[in-house]
Amino acid sequence: MATDDWYRNKKWNEEIEKEFFSRLKRARSQRDQYLVIQALTLAKHYPEASLRLVNFYFETRKKKFDDMRALLARAEALLELAEIDEAMVAYRAVLAREEAFPNHQSDTYVNYPYIVATHGIESEYDNALKILDQHAHRLAFPLDRFKWHAAKALIEKDAKHASQALAATKVKKSGFRFHQNLGLVGTEHAETIKELCKICT
Repeated sequence: MATDDWYRNKKWNEEIEKEFFSRLKRARSQRDQYLVIQALTLAKHYPEASLRLVNFYFETRKKKFDDMRALLARAEALLELAEIDEAMVAYRAVLAREEAFPNHQSDTYVNYPYIVATHGIESEYDNALKILDQHAHRLAFPLDRFKWHAAKALIEKDAKHASQALAATKVKKSGFRFHQNLGLVGTEHAETIKELCKICT
């Protein structure tokens, strides 16, 4: 394992966990950051382990600098475990943290409404639409625009937004000089694209 990869493990077992905590114990100034990065890395494929790391972070953190990303790891892990209500609480906590500390930003402003819309979580619709309108000025990448318009289209059954979301899927270059492939709409959104096509017809 490379020295800069010990806190970015994509696989997890007892041996890897033991090695991680051994190195974490020796870490100093960036210890909380390493813990949160590992939790985020594991959230999708090892959600239970991710949640354990998040809980450990909140139990032992020295400062609150990494709280937003720790909350994001919790939200993503809970969503993976289909703990929808708890995941929504965590996503709202991320947004509240970002509002309180504007220098700490993530793409939750567009991911949360997109998740709400694609999962049909009707109890969150009003808040999701509020977040979309509040942060419309932040859209930077084709994927951001896709999720923003897709969320609007799915919640409001709006053909105009569905059409704009579909237009974003046709963009093949991000527009950023050195990151042309960054933030494009991938094949993992195929099911959502089908639903958007239905709204357009």
